[in-house]
Formats: sequence, C-alpha cells, structure tokens
Amino acid sequence: MLIVYGADWCEDTRRSLRHLRRLGVPHQYINIDEDSEALAIARALNHGERRTPTVDLGAGGNALVEPDNDTLGGALVELEMLTQEDLHDRLAVQNVGDAERVIRSGVGAALMLGAALGPRSLRWPLRIAGAVALLTGASGWCPAYHSAGVTSLEGPGDRADEAGRSTWLSPAVGRRAGGPSAASLETQHP
Repeated sequence: MLIVYGADWCEDTRRSLRHLRRLGVPHQYINIDEDSEALAIARALNHGERRTPTVDLGAGGNALVEPDNDTLGGALVELEMLTQEDLHDRLAVQNVGDAERVIRSGVGAALMLGAALGPRSLRWPLRIAGAVALLTGASGWCPAYHSAGVTSLEGPGDRADEAGRSTWLSPAVGRRAGGPSAASLETQHP
C-alpha cells in the first residue's frame, strides 16, 4: 500500500491525496506534523530533508517527492498498480472540478427554489435545469463536458489555489475534444 507522508497545510499534499482518491488507489496518509516517527521516516526517504508530500510506493525503490499528478500516475502504471487504460478511465469518471461543483449545486438549489416560487409556466423548465445542475454538481460528472472531451479539473474550476492552468476548461486527460483517446493513439503508434 502507498504511504503518503505530508502535511494538512501543504497544497501539494492535498492535490496528491485528491488525485489518489480520484484514481481509487488505496493509500495511507500520515500527517508528519502530528507524528514524529513519520517525520523521521519521511526525512530518511528525502536524504534528511523535510519535503511534502513524500510518497512511499512500497516497492523498495525511491520515493516520489512532491510529485505532480502525471508523475504520480506514471509511477502507478510503472508499478502495475494501474494500467494506462485504467488511469484514463478512472480520471474520466469526474470531469467537474470541486469549485465548479459547489457553484453548480448552488445554482441548482436556486433554480429549484425559483421553480417553487416562480410562475407556473416556468416551474418544470426550472425544475429540470435545477435537477441537472444539482446532479452534475453532486456527482462531479457533466455529460456535456464528456461529449466535448473537456474537463475543469486542475484548473480554476477545481481548486483555484492549486490550478495548473488559467483557463476554466481543457481537453480531458488522454483525449482531445472530438479526437481519439490516448489509449487508441498508443495502440496505433506504440
């Protein structure tokens, strides 16, 4: 099992933990600010330095230190904890970032309230729009984004303080809008 040595205040730790959760990879998180033994282990893995997160892959090799999501995903594939196809499939399950999920849920609730209080002719359209916004906010998956091959993950629509880009939407991992998946490209061009 992977062990993530990190700190609750560390943005990279939170991002790595969220990435592992999104991938469904079993892991243990140990806060080195609260566990002096874990701090000693993390420092030993980092040649005496305190750096977070430090991900012990449990393979007897080098630990990953402050890995980005691509590096962490690549290591999981290399260790055969996931296949490349599993990696892409699991990342495709969610395509709506956390901040956008909150916005969608709020808009959905407001539309549902508007349906209850609004004119009779607008009640059903508002209920439907509200239900769609609530469902996509709660699930983190938007069928329109899926069809277009885009995502708001890792942008300002996810966690603004951890955004890897300035644009709200970008092509989904392993897929360009309207294009083939990375798995099919790898099959065609090994």
